[in-house]
Amino acid sequence: MKISYNWLKDYCKHDLSVEELAEGLTNAGLVVDTVNPVEDDFCLEVEVTSNRPDCLGFIGVAREVATIVRGKLDIPDVGYDTMGENINDITSVTVEDNVLCQRYTARIIKDVKIGPSPGWLQKKISSIGLRPINNIVDITNYVLMESGQPLHTFDFSRLSESRIVVRRAKKEETMEAIDGSKCTLTDDMLVIADSQKPVAIAGIMGGKEIEVTDTTKNILLESGFFDPRCVRRASRKLGLNSDSSYRFERRVDPECVDWASRRATKMILEIAGGQAVEGVIDQNYLEDKKVCVTLKMSRLNRLLGLQIEKDTAKDILEHLQFSINSETEDGFSVDVPSFRGDVYREIDLIEEVARIHGYDKIPIKSNIGVKLTQDNQFDKITEKTKNVISGLGFNEVVTDSIVGDSQNRHGTLWSETSSLKILNPIRQDEDLLRKALVHNLLRVKKHNQNYGVEKTDIYELSKVYLPKEDDQLPEEKECLCLLGEDGYLALKGVIEAILNHLNIADSLESTHFNFGLFCSEKSAELRLGDSVLGFIGELSREVISDYDFRSKPCVAELDYNVLIDKTNLESSYRKIPSFPIVTRDLAVVSDEDVTWADIKKCVESLKMNYVDDIEFLDVYRGKQIEKGRKSIAFRIIFRANDKTLKNEEVDVLQEKILANLNNSLGVNLRA
Repeated sequence: MKISYNWLKDYCKHDLSVEELAEGLTNAGLVVDTVNPVEDDFCLEVEVTSNRPDCLGFIGVAREVATIVRGKLDIPDVGYDTMGENINDITSVTVEDNVLCQRYTARIIKDVKIGPSPGWLQKKISSIGLRPINNIVDITNYVLMESGQPLHTFDFSRLSESRIVVRRAKKEETMEAIDGSKCTLTDDMLVIADSQKPVAIAGIMGGKEIEVTDTTKNILLESGFFDPRCVRRASRKLGLNSDSSYRFERRVDPECVDWASRRATKMILEIAGGQAVEGVIDQNYLEDKKVCVTLKMSRLNRLLGLQIEKDTAKDILEHLQFSINSETEDGFSVDVPSFRGDVYREIDLIEEVARIHGYDKIPIKSNIGVKLTQDNQFDKITEKTKNVISGLGFNEVVTDSIVGDSQNRHGTLWSETSSLKILNPIRQDEDLLRKALVHNLLRVKKHNQNYGVEKTDIYELSKVYLPKEDDQLPEEKECLCLLGEDGYLALKGVIEAILNHLNIADSLESTHFNFGLFCSEKSAELRLGDSVLGFIGELSREVISDYDFRSKPCVAELDYNVLIDKTNLESSYRKIPSFPIVTRDLAVVSDEDVTWADIKKCVESLKMNYVDDIEFLDVYRGKQIEKGRKSIAFRIIFRANDKTLKNEEVDVLQEKILANLNNSLGVNLRA
């Protein structure tokens, strides 16, 4: 925002030098970046934050100056004389979308004389970098910079049927803007139209066809309040930016809409002549509600570490045009002015008092108590888990909790009930809360494949949302999902590595699990003791075909809360073995329904002192194995803590293991 030092004095008389003014505004929160001399004046570049659109006009900045110097704010008079003809007899305004346009005013001035602006007006707008065009355009620019309220003028005689319609644009509708841009509009944009065509893009720029020219005699003066999001969206789409759109995007003062219109009308009559038609068309759909905030002095002084008197705080807020409506011994209540939409809490009022009173007066204390907090159990376990997974080559992804109905296409792991539906979704095709993470990871895999990354090892640790009956709140289950490209057993090995690093004592057991997402031969339900840990499997042919994958990824989804409950974070010491191991690789033939978990449990049931570990190797089904049976290969690692085992001792142990497998499971050593 560019501010003229001399022009600013029209609204607040003060004795500050330009340097003192710059320092005062900066200390009050309006940072002055640069001060540049302009003839006999100075132009101050003021950095106005997005929450202070009230300071995008000279009157708003002057209000700050008046508060700093405890001076008077001078608001120009906007009264003017009108002719006998009534505006409702010669034009009309129809607002078809009162959400995107919540207020629209129109005034008509007849018999104006278009020409150059007087020297004083040209000098003022030139001092802040605006180029004089003609008296009508210069006046609307002047009032815009003065009040922060954008205005627009139309050549009234060129309006079809002499009326205004505020509506959404029609799809593929076009308009040429006053800067020569050819605009193709969409139906989410708001336009100002006559009976046939758009004549302006609301809040952004007028159309070239009915702009004010040297031959214009009668003008229609527009002032409105347009939805900030609509203006911002249209401005970005069309690539059109203006002083008007900059202000509408940040929200203008709804009560200034009519004031600015009257101010411009008065100036047009004084400078361009003509007669103002009696009355105004004011289509106002804004809610007339006041914001009231209470300030307690005890809280203000406690937070700031100061002892500010109540009268001082009241004086500051009253100069900022907050009106006191009630008072107590410890504080008072104020009505917030319409131009301060950023103030609605007590802490906002405290900030107003603090910045004007002076941030430099707030004491700096070096004895602020700092209390270190211990990491909670969840964070510690999560850090260890992620370190393990990342160390094994997986990349973490973060996906949306809101999904489409595609998550139910192949079934869901945790719940068969209907997904939770969002009442006001951002995208109509994505209106459900996810019930599993796996479908999102498949979409990430597909996205990477489309961009040339054929293999993707990824994981996500996040929540899923499972509905409950009887209108109960949903269960927010913390889940860990992994997608790996190196096969079923490799992914299961990743899970075993996680369990090992978390010191989980329960052994991991897997049982066959038939689910539409997985290949039936390579899928399992994973359990830790009595708890279901999750599910693992290679994707089925249908899923691979559906996503057009060029590889066969495996996925696992785990109930992370089970891991949390069973983790032991206490470090344990394990002595380094002093004696070598002896390994025996065995291949046994069993019935199809015998699982590796059954075999491992049978070996462990012997509780042999010298059996150090048991590792799965492979499953074989082929011509050499009779139908209905399979071959399971595994490795047994033997080790003694007090001696080196001899082959003869290991042979005896091996025979006992094979005999127990045969007696318990009908398993024989493969020839």
